[in-house]
This record gives sequence, C-alpha cells and structure tokens, in this order.
Amino acid sequence: MKKIRDIKDKIIYNKTENYLKKKNEKDINKKLKLIEKVLKKKDIKERYSYLYDLLCNYLDNEFKEQNICNFNCGICKKRQYLKDNNIKKDTYINGCCYSYLDKKNCNHLNKDGTCNVKCLGCKLFTCNYLKKQGYKYKLKNIYLSKYFFNFWQRNFIEYTFRKPKEYVLKGILKRRTII
Repeated sequence: MKKIRDIKDKIIYNKTENYLKKKNEKDINKKLKLIEKVLKKKDIKERYSYLYDLLCNYLDNEFKEQNICNFNCGICKKRQYLKDNNIKKDTYINGCCYSYLDKKNCNHLNKDGTCNVKCLGCKLFTCNYLKKQGYKYKLKNIYLSKYFFNFWQRNFIEYTFRKPKEYVLKGILKRRTII
C-alpha cells in the first residue's frame, strides 16, 4: 500500500509541475514546495485537513488582494449596483452571506463581517454578478487542488455551503477512491 501511495504522490507532483509550466505560472518552485509539504502528510485525514486550510487561505488572499467583492460599509459590488439602480431587494448588506430563502444572514457570520467557520464551498462561490465580470473559482483550476480531489470530492466541496470544516472533511473522505 505504501508503495502505491508513493507512486500516486509522484504522479500528483509531476502533473502539478507540468500544469504550472503550461500555465506559465510565476514562482513555480515556491508552489511546488507547497505541494511537497502536502505530499509529506502521509495520513490521508491530516493531508486533506492541511490542504483544506491551504485552499481556504489561498481564496481568502485572492479575494482580499483583488478586492473582488469590493465591500464598503457591509455592502458588496452587486448589492451596491442594485441599490444604485433602485432595484428592490430585501437587504443590501452582507453580500452572499444573506440568504433570500431563509430571509436571514448565515448563522456563521460574525458581527464584524467575518466568518466563524472555514467553509471552502462558500469561499469558492461567486455570484452571477461577479461571474459576468470574469471571477469564477473551481477546484480543478486551482493548482493546490487540481490533482488531489476526484470529481465527486470536488463536486461535494463546491456545493456544500455554510458547513464547518469537519463536516466537509468527512464528506471528502467518504467520496475518496480507495488506493
């Protein structure tokens, strides 16, 4: 079993390296060192947990650095657009953390606008307004996860919203192909 795991890890590393070169990414060596750190985790639960945290941090940085939602006084780009154009909605605050179905904010939303759980599905989500502006995140397009998750795992992660990390990790492990 260990030998199979080592071979599979080598394949993941090589595929990631080729992907980064094909995309002409910057800092390939730095990114490959991060992949090596993930691959050093031999316990699969520990590996997925570490990878999950890396992906959450990566997406947090992406959204902050590019100011994608452009929050101003709790109102995002989309909500500001709706407000400026007199398009009536129940609320304009808290962006995607407000549920029109439940007519309330997400239970995990803190008063300062931060989230008290790490939910990768929420972090990957972009509203239609942002998608039209070219922002769309999929796990298969992020070098950190491209070769670590199968189709079922990616699908589960991308469509599981407002759930804590432990819940998502259990789902990832359930959908893991054995090897």
